Amino acid sequence: MPPLPSLGEFPYSTSLTPTSENRGLPQRKAPHYHSPSRSNHAKPLNGGAARTGKIRPLTVNEALQYSSLSSIVPCDSGILPIPSASVPNQQSIFSNPSELSEARTLLDQLEGDFVQSSELPGATKHAILSLRSSTCEFKFKKPQGLATSLKKIIPPTTPKSCIGTSSRLGQMANSILLNSDVAFRYPTPSSPERADSAAQVSSKALPIKLPVTPQTPIYGPRDEIAYPFVSSAPVNSEHITNSQHTNLQLKVIVPPLPESSNANDYKVFHVEPPTKHPKQAVIKKRKRDEVNGDGILAPSKDQRALSDAALVAFQDLASDILEAENDSQLQGDGNGLSYKETYFVQYEADSGASLTISPEINIKLESCLQKVISLGRFKDIPVNQLCKILELCEGAFVSAELLDVRVESEWGSDEISGWVERAESVNASLRSARTVLRIMAGGRDEKQIYSEELLQKILSLLYKVMDNCVSPVVESRTSGTESSVFEIASAHKNVILQLLHNANKIMQLLLELLTKVDLAEVTITSIEFFVIRLLFVENAHAEKESVLGIHKFESIRRITMNMTAQLFLRYPEQRRFILDEVLVSLQKLPVNRQQARQYKLEDGTNIQLVSALLMRLVHSCATRSVSQSPKRRKTTLDDNASMAAPRKDGREDEDSGCEDSERNSDVETDSSEGPMAGNHNHGASSTARLANDVRLLYDAAGSNAQYIVEFFVSRASTASRTGDQPHRHLLDMFVGDLVSVLNFPDWPASELLLRALFARMERITSSDKSTAPMKNMALEVLGLAGSAILDVTTNARQLAKSLENDDSGLSATLVQSFEEHLPNQLEDGTLLSWTGPYRAVIEYLGASNSDPQMVGAQSYHLTQWTKMVLWGTSSTTANLQVPPVQLELAKKLSRIVLSGKWSSSDDFDSVSGTQCRLAYDLTILSMGIGRAFNQIFQILLRAVRSDQTTVRSRGLKSVTQLLEKDPTLLDRMPHVIRLIINCASDQSPMVRDSSLTLIGKCIVLQPTLEAQVLETVLAFTNDAAASIRKHSMKLLKDMYLRNKSQKTRAEISDNILQRVNDLDEGVSDLARQMFEDIWLVPFWNLSPAQNSSVERVIALKDQVSLIIKTVQRGERTSQVLQPLLVQALSSKSKNPDANTTACKAMVAAAFQGIIDTAELPDHPEQGNILQTLTVFSRACPKLFTQSQLEHLQPYITNLSTADDLNIFRSVVVILRCVMPTLPTMQKDFLKQVQEDLLRNITKLAKAELDEVVACLWTINGALGNIEKLVNLEITVLNKLYSSRLVDFADAKQNAELSKLKRLILLAGHFAKHCDFEPESGKFSSKLTWWAGSSVAECVIDSIKPYAAKHQPIGLRSVAMDNIGMICQAWPKNFNRPEITLMFQHVLKDDDPELQRIVLSSFRDFFTVQDHQIEVKVSSGERDPLANGKLGGSMTASDNDGAAALIAQGFLKDILRIALSSQGSYALTATEVVASITRQGLVHPKECGPALVALETSTNSRIAEVAFQQHRNLHQQHESMFEREYMRAVQEAYSYQRDVVKDLKGFTTQPYRSKLHLMYEVVKTSKGKYQSKFFTNFCSKIDFDVTKFDVSAYPPTHLLYARFLIENLAFFDYGRVEDVLQAISCMEKIVASTGAGIAHAINTEVFHVRLEPSADNSTSATDQALTAVEVPSKEVDLIRLRQLCTASMILSMLWEARTYLRRLYGINASQQRRENKAKGSKDLSKPPTKTNGINGDKFVDIVSRTMRSLDTHDLVLAQCKDFVDLLAIDNEVKVPMEDGEDDPGRLQTPSVEDDGESLVPPSGGSRATKRKSSVSVSGTPHKKKRGRPSLGGRRKSTKSVDEDEDSY
Repeated sequence: MPPLPSLGEFPYSTSLTPTSENRGLPQRKAPHYHSPSRSNHAKPLNGGAARTGKIRPLTVNEALQYSSLSSIVPCDSGILPIPSASVPNQQSIFSNPSELSEARTLLDQLEGDFVQSSELPGATKHAILSLRSSTCEFKFKKPQGLATSLKKIIPPTTPKSCIGTSSRLGQMANSILLNSDVAFRYPTPSSPERADSAAQVSSKALPIKLPVTPQTPIYGPRDEIAYPFVSSAPVNSEHITNSQHTNLQLKVIVPPLPESSNANDYKVFHVEPPTKHPKQAVIKKRKRDEVNGDGILAPSKDQRALSDAALVAFQDLASDILEAENDSQLQGDGNGLSYKETYFVQYEADSGASLTISPEINIKLESCLQKVISLGRFKDIPVNQLCKILELCEGAFVSAELLDVRVESEWGSDEISGWVERAESVNASLRSARTVLRIMAGGRDEKQIYSEELLQKILSLLYKVMDNCVSPVVESRTSGTESSVFEIASAHKNVILQLLHNANKIMQLLLELLTKVDLAEVTITSIEFFVIRLLFVENAHAEKESVLGIHKFESIRRITMNMTAQLFLRYPEQRRFILDEVLVSLQKLPVNRQQARQYKLEDGTNIQLVSALLMRLVHSCATRSVSQSPKRRKTTLDDNASMAAPRKDGREDEDSGCEDSERNSDVETDSSEGPMAGNHNHGASSTARLANDVRLLYDAAGSNAQYIVEFFVSRASTASRTGDQPHRHLLDMFVGDLVSVLNFPDWPASELLLRALFARMERITSSDKSTAPMKNMALEVLGLAGSAILDVTTNARQLAKSLENDDSGLSATLVQSFEEHLPNQLEDGTLLSWTGPYRAVIEYLGASNSDPQMVGAQSYHLTQWTKMVLWGTSSTTANLQVPPVQLELAKKLSRIVLSGKWSSSDDFDSVSGTQCRLAYDLTILSMGIGRAFNQIFQILLRAVRSDQTTVRSRGLKSVTQLLEKDPTLLDRMPHVIRLIINCASDQSPMVRDSSLTLIGKCIVLQPTLEAQVLETVLAFTNDAAASIRKHSMKLLKDMYLRNKSQKTRAEISDNILQRVNDLDEGVSDLARQMFEDIWLVPFWNLSPAQNSSVERVIALKDQVSLIIKTVQRGERTSQVLQPLLVQALSSKSKNPDANTTACKAMVAAAFQGIIDTAELPDHPEQGNILQTLTVFSRACPKLFTQSQLEHLQPYITNLSTADDLNIFRSVVVILRCVMPTLPTMQKDFLKQVQEDLLRNITKLAKAELDEVVACLWTINGALGNIEKLVNLEITVLNKLYSSRLVDFADAKQNAELSKLKRLILLAGHFAKHCDFEPESGKFSSKLTWWAGSSVAECVIDSIKPYAAKHQPIGLRSVAMDNIGMICQAWPKNFNRPEITLMFQHVLKDDDPELQRIVLSSFRDFFTVQDHQIEVKVSSGERDPLANGKLGGSMTASDNDGAAALIAQGFLKDILRIALSSQGSYALTATEVVASITRQGLVHPKECGPALVALETSTNSRIAEVAFQQHRNLHQQHESMFEREYMRAVQEAYSYQRDVVKDLKGFTTQPYRSKLHLMYEVVKTSKGKYQSKFFTNFCSKIDFDVTKFDVSAYPPTHLLYARFLIENLAFFDYGRVEDVLQAISCMEKIVASTGAGIAHAINTEVFHVRLEPSADNSTSATDQALTAVEVPSKEVDLIRLRQLCTASMILSMLWEARTYLRRLYGINASQQRRENKAKGSKDLSKPPTKTNGINGDKFVDIVSRTMRSLDTHDLVLAQCKDFVDLLAIDNEVKVPMEDGEDDPGRLQTPSVEDDGESLVPPSGGSRATKRKSSVSVSGTPHKKKRGRPSLGGRRKSTKSVDEDEDSY
């Protein structure tokens, strides 16, 4: 065995004997190595004796090399103390008090666990078992007197179990001592000592207190704890003797190693000990073979050897560099050039050429440094060596200072080549910077290596590379001004990527340096600006737009974020500055960058990088930083920094206070007994001190969170989404990010920020000073926060469900806690317990100690847990409230928080990701934001009841958002749905629409609510807003498809059918489409001839039953359904054949129901089925078959009951409509039907008789037996003739009167439906008293006597009705003079019943005419009215003559009747007028004004008929008709005054002009006509005050003007130009007419005149006028009323103008600009209404103004208000807060020379003063002031800040 090398000089130096491995290399001294014990007086080891040739037992020193301590180098006698059985009297194993505090915290934690569970933790038990199985057995020689000494120490009465315990030990320590049994005994005869066992005993004596050595030892600051050292120095007997008097010390004498020993002769083998835990290996050293199989030495190095090798490698390289540098200085440039170039490169400096380390050597040097640092040997390198390396690296930075690396867009190839060379040089400098920062961040204490100047140069280099090169390249794009930069950079991408890579490494090293070293303030500020600039560099959104790649740059941005967070953590005084810079920089970004979410979370979710940074900063606030530790090292780059004066920002006291608190807590921790073992008062005092430190951390986090929230909210409150400022977008993005990460355990700050947001938004919603936009913003944020809370609850529910089958105890605990949380039964003790959710989250996050984000999140969780234990779950830290049960937990957590270290223990189960998320969700739901959900929901519900329109609408939307997340809210809060229903009647369409939307969502979420909200939704179909009608119809369709109730479906169907006749074409078309979708489309492919599935047949029967129920809802439904079916089955329909097939199937199913009512659901009655079939028969007779008609014949046989009559009527209608369409009919069937009808004809009423006679005439066409009908008619006429002289006014003739009425009905109906003209000869032969030629005239002559005035009114009505029916069938009879005269008398008389009959005759006649025209048009024939009244015929027909006669002879009377009432008579007259105008029988201007007036009727049917015909007339005669509109307006006013009895110009709910239908027609005109309309309309308001008739109360023109003004205010303007035109016209009237009125009021009412001012300073040409009040005199009352009335009209007109400007957001500058830009496209666009502006305030002002004539005082007050309106000084104008002009501020009305108004909107304050208070005809102008205030004071003006929502 070769001799071991001498280790005598180690650890200071080591001399290596030349071997085959190191021979030939220069012998150099090893670097200094500081031992863990920091002992500077270690003694060298003695050399070992020469080894003999005989194999002998190893000595202790020799055996030591094979023990587990072989890896401990150096093995010095001063390091390894002599083993002792007693407590050694030596230095503490802790190097400083902070390490003692950390160890104490861990022990306290273990002690607390043992106290709570009364048993040892699992890890401790495991360690004890391992010790028992592997611990050495000690054998000692029993010294003399030992037994006596032991007896003195241990009393004989002491129980054996108590031996070895100590009262100073804790319960857990005593338990470990009792459970740990280290075997030892003295030698006995049965176990004689052998010489060969001595080494074994000695070798096993060392690891008494050593843990099992891992295979890869890790060296750290606690090596001295892990390896207690044993000295091998010679034992001084005197020392032993003296020590025996005090302590019984048994020591093992370790002899020195033999000199022949060689460390390289030994090899490490890993041998598994005979233990129960095979994973733990024991390392032993054994003699290795001198050579391997190849004959080459191959040493195997252990961890110590690796660190030695790394240190040697660095020393070799460093020595070579230094020697090369020395050689270059000694030899000069001429010698050793190649050797110098190997290590150095040359650069030019101010002092000349200098050297710096070459890039290749830098790479090797940094690699060696990294290895040395990672292996813990960096402190062994001499500091002067490191300083020299730093000095040599500095040259690289000097050389890079003059190099420009920016890329220019206009470069050529030469410039690009030069740039590449410069970039490579800078890249080499970056390599040197990495080496320098690697040294600085190594953790050395020497200040020499921390050069402020050198670090500044590195930072300057880094800034240059990033700001001048990398950032511009990153922001360049393929298009735009920087496209050439993009191309250049793409061509040299690798060069820039290398720069980016090195910059990335430098920033990582800077981050490490920031973690370990305090930097100077200047350096910190510089780094802060740099990282913030880098954070906001605009990266590309797509890879093709990025030169370097999106993720390449985002990785460096993440490092930047870590640096920012570290600066924020380490330097509390810089926190506010960092926050401000980040937030201010954020708002400067472009919009696309602000909305970029490029920070990807672990689940793939993307958020903004800034949002992530802000949350990281909040985490840092709750983390105990190094700067807050009282024991931190004061290592700074600037030596003078430590001598700086105290800070002036007042934070020094706060920091010192923190340090004092920590120092106190450290002192408390150092106590062996601690606060837990002390008395109650002492424990409470220590808890308070610990709590104070925790409070400072938690309050700092809360304060910064509030600061961030306030920054976003304060700026967003004054901005909008559509404005130029980005603040609202920033807030939306930030809140969205917080909501996205709320249930992520590694982003707990999101909860704190949301909690701060909630508090801020709550204040906004509850403040009366908050504007509507601010409240809307708050409600939107609260809605998002509430949704996020519900998402957390849903997520927790899913997680709990997934863990139900998990066998883990933690899973069971978490699931049970969540189940207790749902009914709010989770106790705080369970939540905050040591094994509760918080512990699970912290343990999970603790597994990622290398991730700064996880570490920060863990620290925040720990601080928050501690806070909640100390102060409960309240959000304040005002009063400490620690329950006694949690006192120990509070102390433990406080110490952990203040130490900044969390040590995981094995007594807690490993936590999975699912368990962690569930635990975190529990903490969220139990904290402030989670418990605030009910409060959020109540705020939203209160907003629904707000008096501001937009707030109500926003509240409904937010409530909808929450209900979509959690439908069970409707069950838990039943009042919510009632509140939503109440909003359905709101005046604002916006609120009603939001309410309807929310109702629809509620129905989807809770279908059981359909019955409760159905009536509300049905009412929406009649809403004034077309959009809401459409919305409600769509919602009804969905309800129809979901609902199976026939009653509900019938009700929905009826409401949808009624919308077919809607005035809005969009609504009407939608109704038709819905009808087809829900009634016909499902049965398109269903045919009676086919064998369909049972399901489809059942569905068809259900549909037929539904149609029957719908028809039964009223006659109006049938009237709508019939034309709807006609249209659906016509050729114009999209699917006529499919619709016909479906209808035929329905008719067939209905006939089955007639035969057997059980075939249909609900068993409808036969009469109802037949009534439904009549609708189909009228719409399309071809749907029926002959066999179906034959089934109907029995139902016309018997008419014994009223039900039989209804069935009879329906059957007759079907027969009449269907029989003419059938190709053939059986004559026997027709004869039977004819006989049955004739037999019952005398029993029929008018309606049934009309159908029967029409049916008989149809049958006659098939049978040809007209004789029966002729004979019946002749019989009736003879009886009528014979009764002509009877006085039916006599009561005795009542029976005959009834018979006579019956006869008149028979005669009239047969004459109407039957063409008896060919049979006139038969009539002449049998009617001897008649000598005419026309049977129709004969019948009229027979009935006419009974229509005379002397006849009873009932008889006259019947006679007049039948005469009208005959005239309809035979129109030439209208032209008979006696008939015309009779109708004229009726129309002029006051009998409304007779007028109705005549008008009905006219209406029916024109209806037939219109129908004939429609038939001809639909059949493709030429329109009879295309070329005039006569069409293509030159001869007028009887119809034409009758129509012209009615139009010309009766139109005035018809119009008078139509405009005299709103009943059925007026409706009939309106229909006649519409027919007359439709057929072009009169000039449009004759009926136009009447139609406009009728449009304002409260009878919707009258308004609908008038509007449709008015629209048609306007389209045909636009240029002519527009001239009649002013007369039409006057007519409408008269109609409202005389008929409607309401002179207001608007209707309510919502506010709408009464002339809105007229304006809808006007909006279809050309632009010039619309402008002219408003000019003419406003001119009707203007007046001449001298011609006012004020005798009436109120005056007539006042009422008319009010009607016009209110209509102007509530028109739904279609163009911006129309609004401007109306406003301009109103302003001109007020400015022109108002000036004279104001002057008259001043001079005549208030007696104010203007006199020259006495001020001599005023020039003669500019002399001021002063208002002087003269003595009052009596005012003429009529004149006063005239002036007051005029002021009332102008005041109301001005308020209307103000309302319009606020409603449409028009200000003065915009009005001037757009007036000058007339004809532009923008003026033709629809104006946009301002949300929240309604007409309540305008209506209230007008109402108050109209009461001004009630009393004399009110008259004077009105006059004074009007004068003030036109005379407010400019000096009282209150500026806006932001210096902006108030768009609603009022200026004095004036007339400009160019005709344009310069008056801005008003409504707030009366802002400016009119330049002249007198007329505009040359009266001198006042220079500065207006007239003095009446009564000695100025009238108070309205507040400028009045809420715009009041309008």
